[in-house]
Amino acid sequence: MKNILLISMLIVAMIVPSRSQDSTRTDYPAAVNASLYMMTGILVPLAVAGTVISFFPPSFGIVSRDGIQYAAYSVESGVGFGEKRETGIFSDYRIMLRYTHIYNSHIRDLFRIEGKKDFHFDFIDRRKIFLSGCDLSAGVMTDFPNYGYTVGGGVWLQSPWISFFGLFPSHTYGITYRYNSYFSGKSFHEVSLGVTSSFTF
Repeated sequence: MKNILLISMLIVAMIVPSRSQDSTRTDYPAAVNASLYMMTGILVPLAVAGTVISFFPPSFGIVSRDGIQYAAYSVESGVGFGEKRETGIFSDYRIMLRYTHIYNSHIRDLFRIEGKKDFHFDFIDRRKIFLSGCDLSAGVMTDFPNYGYTVGGGVWLQSPWISFFGLFPSHTYGITYRYNSYFSGKSFHEVSLGVTSSFTF
């Protein structure tokens, strides 16, 4: 028992002087500590969520086939190429991959690859924080085993980029119309509302 007491006293005697001579220690007021914790709690999840949303952006829509409307759910992500703006990088050309699930057991899901050209409405927000514009798209689609082509257009509002691990995910919120036609001649329409995303370089 005496040995334990002696060792404890020696440890305390060694720690106290070392702490008092530590020139790197900085004692922040409680308010500063609270703000640092709050900023960490907001910014880190925001950056992580930005990357997650870029992989799984939700879009809901309606597919019209043979005069019947079906609900649909889509995810769309890709790569964008754009010019440098004051607040970041926004895409002008995008190569997008899109998967669409149609809520009907008799209709196959769709897979698309599209090229998009963006037209920016810079005159609406001259600060270029939230950019708005429209896009034209064209590509190919398949539901295995059928193949066809797709063309469309949409209007969008684009959020500022979030830098994360050197990538710049741009999130576009808008509404898109697509005309889809199989090479066999059968065609259908689709309107979707939601988010598309691209890593812009």
